[in-house]
Amino acid sequence: MSAQTRWGWRPRQTEGIWRHGCAWTKPLFAAVPWITLTLLMVLFAFIGDRLPQVPGLVCDLPAPVGEQAEATGLAALVLPAAGTDGETLVFFDDARYSLSDAASVATLKDRLGTCAGAEPSGTFLLLADRRVPTGDVMRLVGIARESGLVRVQIAERRE
Repeated sequence: MSAQTRWGWRPRQTEGIWRHGCAWTKPLFAAVPWITLTLLMVLFAFIGDRLPQVPGLVCDLPAPVGEQAEATGLAALVLPAAGTDGETLVFFDDARYSLSDAASVATLKDRLGTCAGAEPSGTFLLLADRRVPTGDVMRLVGIARESGLVRVQIAERRE
């Protein structure tokens, strides 16, 4: 005779995976995964706004050292235009180019490509005034890269 029939004990019906604990805690334990999912969605909603959405270049630049300068044959001077709002002028090869004019940028790119073939080192010196926006300097670096130059050296114009 088994212990079940001797003592009159019957096993309780199973209640899923929640066999232990009080009756009022079981619904709380069943809600834990949904609460976790909700908190994660709220967290991602807050963090998602702070993540950068624009592709670009992030780099840590070393401190400028004067002894590492290379001898270059190609150099351009970049200055903000006086009296205009946000126009940047590039002086290269005895000509003036405006970064706000698409035809002027195309002419600059063609001229840089012509001069890049004649430059054996492939280095381009970009002298920029400190008032020139960083976006314009990076745009000029991209133009130089598209023109076939392999190295761009950026320096600040001394006052």
